[in-house]
Formats: sequence, C-alpha cells, structure tokens
Amino acid sequence: MARYDANVEGVRSVFLKLRTRSGLTVERLDATEVDVRLLAELPAVRRHIRETGVSEGEAIVHVVTSVVAALEPADLLIADAALALGVLRARVGDRPEVERLYADDLGERRRALAEGWGALHELLGVTPGHPSPTVRSLRGTIEARTLGVLAERCVDDAEPADVEPLGQTVGFVVVVGSAVTDHVVVSEQWPGVGEAVQAESFDVHPGGKGLNLAVAGRRLGLDARLVTAIGGDSQAKDLLQFMRKEGLATELVKETPGVANPRALVLVGQTGETRYLGWTNETEVSLSREDLRAPRVREAMAAADAVLVTLEPPMETIKWALSVATTRREKPLVLLQASPPRETPQQLYRLLRGVDYLVGREGELRRLLSDPDGPRTVDDLARSLLSLGVGAVCVIESFGCKIRSSVISQDIEGPPVPLDDAPGVREAFSAALIQKLIQEGAGRSREEALRWAIAAMATNPSLDEIAESMPGRDEVERTLETDRILENP
Repeated sequence: MARYDANVEGVRSVFLKLRTRSGLTVERLDATEVDVRLLAELPAVRRHIRETGVSEGEAIVHVVTSVVAALEPADLLIADAALALGVLRARVGDRPEVERLYADDLGERRRALAEGWGALHELLGVTPGHPSPTVRSLRGTIEARTLGVLAERCVDDAEPADVEPLGQTVGFVVVVGSAVTDHVVVSEQWPGVGEAVQAESFDVHPGGKGLNLAVAGRRLGLDARLVTAIGGDSQAKDLLQFMRKEGLATELVKETPGVANPRALVLVGQTGETRYLGWTNETEVSLSREDLRAPRVREAMAAADAVLVTLEPPMETIKWALSVATTRREKPLVLLQASPPRETPQQLYRLLRGVDYLVGREGELRRLLSDPDGPRTVDDLARSLLSLGVGAVCVIESFGCKIRSSVISQDIEGPPVPLDDAPGVREAFSAALIQKLIQEGAGRSREEALRWAIAAMATNPSLDEIAESMPGRDEVERTLETDRILENP
C-alpha cells in the first residue's frame, strides 16, 4: 500500500489545480490564485535558486520539468501533457502530433494524448506497456495517480550524495540482479520450533547479489552499471545514497514510488555459513518489458564488455539479459551466478550456450539440473552443465575454486581464512574474475585470473557488512603478496 505523506498530498493537490488551462508556466505561477508555497519550499527548488539565482517561478518550472523527464515513459507523457511542460518536444523537436500535447486547453491535451498514445511512445523509443487511456480515464484517476508519483519524486528529491569520481576504469560491465535491504543476524546457534535464542548481532545494510557484484566491480576498477528495480521508501533512498557514494551510476535503477523496498533476512553462523529468507515484493517492484527496452538499457547492454547475471530477478528478466548478451554480434563475456536457486531452471537451458562462466556453490549448481541428486561427483555435475553449452563451471566452496571446462580441469585452494564461508564471497570472486579477464584479455592466462578472483574472495570477508566489505585492487594485491610470502617463507 502506498504511504500517506501530507506534504506529498499537498504538492499533488497543487499540481491538480495547476493542470487546468495552460498548465505549469512561469507566467501562470506569477499570476495564479493557486497557493504554490509548497512548490516554492521544495528542497530542489530552493537549491536551484541558491545555485543559479533564477526567480522562484523559473526554479519551480525547471525542477518539475526535470523530475518529469526522469519518469517512466507512460507517466512522463501523462504528466507532460497534464502540465504542458514541453518535455517530449525538447526531446524530439517540433512535430504536429507533439504540439497538440501543449494546447492551452486541458481537454485538447487529453485528446491528443489518448489518440496518439502509441505513436508518442514510439517517439520515446518504447512500446506502450498499457492500453491507450480514454479522456474520461485520464480525467478520472490516471492523471491524479501520475501527479501523485510526480509529487512524491519532487518531495523526495533531497540533497544528492557526493558521488565518488570513477577515475580510470579497465572496462564497462552491466550487472542484472537485485538491490535489497539486508537485515543481518549473526548467531552461534539457531532456535528450534518454539525455542528462543539470543543472537550475537543484528544490523541493517545495503544488500542483494546484484548490488554486491556492482560494488565489487566498481572497487576493482570497472565502470559497473546495475539494472534493477527498487522501492520508494526510506530504505530504497538509502540504497541509492550508498550506490552514489560507491561511484555507481544509477540511471539503470528503476525507483518505484510509494512501495516498500525488497528485503532479505540473512542468517549467518559464526563460521560463515549463511541462510537467506527473502521478500522481493515482486508484484510491486519489478522491471517491465517497457523498462528493459528503454534506450538507456539497450545502449548499456550493447556497449558492455561483460554482462553479469544473478538468479534474483524474475525469470523473464533473467532470460532477457542472457538472450540480449549472448546474441550480440560482438558477444561480451557472460557470467551467470547460480544463486538463489530457482524453480523450473529448464527455462534457461537454451540460453546457457552463451554463458562463459557459471559460478556457484555445488548445491546451487545442482539445483540447475532436473535431477539435482543425479551427478555423484563434482566432475559429473560439471559434465552435465557443460553439456548444456556452458563455457566453464566454477564450483566455489571454502574460499577455493574447482573449475571444469573443455580446456581446463583444476582445483585451486584459497588462502587460509578463519571461516568456512561468508556471504558475498562469490560476488567478489565473479567481479574479480571478469575484471582480470577484461584487463588482461580473455585469451590470456585463465589460471592467473582465477587466482586473482580467489584472492578477492579471501580479502575482507565479513559476516554482516556484505556490500561494504567488497575488496579493492590494492587490497587484493596485498592478499596475493601475503599468500606468496606464506608459500615461500
């Protein structure tokens, strides 16, 4: 259920009043009888006045227009027409079908939107995700809902976090996975039915395997972009703040105003064994086909040196990511992290032929087979997966890697770590492997890349601060150097 916020509702009420007649213009704001003080007091408006010295009316129009321009295509068109802002015209130029959206009469703007619904979406480079609205439905509930979304975005547009500069990068990767709020509980023992046990610690952190991969990639020198959907509550805002502080661009992250962000309960034992209980809020927080076809997403997928995919998103999103990545004329490196296990993994079989690296625990990889208990050994398991067309299978256990492919079969132990496992280590491995392969060239020593990735796993393992513990290049180098000294004292 959408939250109630008096300030958001007040701003929406102002928008509903301003949509009449010629819409939201500087001239209208200067002469209107509508009380626009709530708009004038928006943090983004005050910030724009402070930075540019423009008038209050100019600042309001600038901020609202900027927020509308960042909405999803359907909401963008509805808000643009309702307030006659000129967002679409600024993107595609003067066209007769576009000019009707900015008529002086609201009724004419609604007719133009309803009649041109499909064509206007095409101008934005997308197909409509919903049937064409009628003038009556626009007047009834649709405009009010969209202006509520706009109001929430305007109210929530607080001071942006400082974004760390990217610096020199070694490659560009796209990650398709989840960004969630982790509720992490560390305990020596777990209660049985009806029992109560006191945990060692509890904390809330940014999480999700997709976010972990993106953060790890960024810290290792990659320009990493995360394709995901998040909610619109305070925890979702905290995730965005964290991403920006890590230097991650967020233009491929879809915000869903008014709904709760996905969460995960992460149960971690003292030796690092981990259990997850997730709540994805998938009915309200997900990427639509329209989202995945957006120009910015298509451009990122077309330019990526590598695409890393987890099994967290809805199956249709996973299939889309693998299909787009594996059918590119110049195919990027493709890594699939087989976590969390999914029902009916057979839906992915035809797409595994384009996967270069399949990474996971042995149990997770077994869950990709129709008969998980069929293979007796790791070699049997790998043969079953390689027969589906996977390039290489990486079984990650105890901070080491067993890799099987048509050209290599090797068990590589990791550095000594005082844990059996830790959450996030497979994401550190995957990001480091891809980073080294891009940096050195995929045809160079795969064993060197594997040893680098294993060292990344063993660097900064944490029981609770998962995304925050992802290693940087200098830290991985120190782990490798320490390991060399221990091997050759």
